Amino acid sequence: MKYRLLIAYDGSDYAGWQRQDNALAVQQVVEEAVAAIAGQEVTVHGAGRTDAGVHAAGQAAHLDLPAGNLPSGETRRALIHGVNHHLPAAIRVLSADPVDDSFHARKSASFKVYGYRLCTAPVIDPFRAPFVVPAPRRLDLESMKAAASLIRGRHDFAAFAKAGGGHGSTVRTIHEARWTEQGDEIRFRVAGDGFLRGMVRALVGTTLEVGLGRRSPDDLAALLGGRPRAEAGPNAPARGLCLERVEYDHAK
Repeated sequence: MKYRLLIAYDGSDYAGWQRQDNALAVQQVVEEAVAAIAGQEVTVHGAGRTDAGVHAAGQAAHLDLPAGNLPSGETRRALIHGVNHHLPAAIRVLSADPVDDSFHARKSASFKVYGYRLCTAPVIDPFRAPFVVPAPRRLDLESMKAAASLIRGRHDFAAFAKAGGGHGSTVRTIHEARWTEQGDEIRFRVAGDGFLRGMVRALVGTTLEVGLGRRSPDDLAALLGGRPRAEAGPNAPARGLCLERVEYDHAK
């Protein structure tokens, strides 16, 4: 039986979502927790391969559980409460729902939403510090908004992809990209049909350069035609980025 999981995690102490040989990743921790209740190894496939230090409020994942591994009628409860019992406090399964055998957490996704948080407070309290990045002074937010509006649409995002990442096609469609002010935070929200490795952090880093007057919105627009990675801005720090949600047209 196949199940879709909704997972949230504080990625501060993890080497990203995807299991790695020499570092602890969220996928490995979740798979070990599932194995503890299922009695055998189970692969958990995530929708978004978040990088080291990146968080998730709505990571989607799926797994296949052979019949009979858990008591009849108790599978959903076990996948939430049982798995959470074996997880550290920084990782939680929020829901578990049966899905069709054709469902795939990554391949079936229609779009993903990421958020990035900057904080303008002179002193950032310790309860927010792991999830926000201090905002540079004197940002031109209107220029950043103008630059973000140019990101929307179908473009070649090679300039914003991690070099040597083996991405295949670097063309993606972005449905939403905008900067907003919310209290003492400046937030970037971006939704698209898919994202290249490092793409969101590179977009944030480049639009911040626009806000600092180091480049114009038109400079960013010129990068959306498959330019080399070295021509775009640096990656913004990982801790400000969160995978907010993954959407599906037909999840069951």
